Parts: sequence; structure tokens; C-alpha cells
Amino acid sequence: MDESEARRLIREHFESAMVDEERSAAICADDAVIEFPQSGERIRGRENIVAFRSAYPARVTFEMDRTIGSGNLWVNEYTVRYLGDETRYVAGIMEFRDGRVVRERLYVAEAWEPPGWRAQWVEPIPPEPHPWP
Repeated sequence: MDESEARRLIREHFESAMVDEERSAAICADDAVIEFPQSGERIRGRENIVAFRSAYPARVTFEMDRTIGSGNLWVNEYTVRYLGDETRYVAGIMEFRDGRVVRERLYVAEAWEPPGWRAQWVEPIPPEPHPWP
């Protein structure tokens, strides 16, 4: 799979997420697995992935920060915003086989206020434009 095809599939996946879960899951192989290591959960199979996402009880939006990778391994960094302004930062690792995701691992983190003691060494991170054309 070339880079432009991988980026197209990933872009379509995120554009349709929370809008059309069947279309969003088109990126997944039938035997795909999604893992949430922090909660110790695994969702096995495209059918269960669609059902899980379709039943998700909150309205969320996705803001892509960047997608990097090559061949069969891609990493997506993005922000999830929940209705009510809750924010989570996500790093997701997608493994592809034959042009479809067979495994995705999602690491989800909450934002926190930086401690004042380190202010002299740090600077704010400005938003980055996404590399999609």
C-alpha cells in the first residue's frame, strides 16, 4: 500500500467517524481488533467495532494533529472533543494488511495544567496543520 492510499483511507475513516460508522469502518478488515491498553479492553471483529461505535453514548468530534507512517504501520495523533468541551488527546497505532486495518491500539490521555516550576524551560505548543492535501 502506498502512502497516498494509506492517507486517503485514514482521512475517510476520520471524516465519517460519528457520522456514518459503516463507512468509517470500511478501513477495517473483517477480523480487525481495536485495543485500549489503558482500560484493558479489546474489541474483536469489524461487526463489533461498528456496533460499539454506533452505540457510543456521547457526541464527539475529531481534530487531526498529524498522521505519520509508511507501509503497513501508521500513527495518528488527534484530539477528541466531547459535547460539553471535554478534551482527550489520542495516539492511535494502525497496522494494515492487504490495505485494511487489522489492529489499532488507542492511547487516550486527559489534558492537565502544567506546573509553574518548569515555566522557565517550556513554551506553548501551537496547533499544527494536518499534512493531508
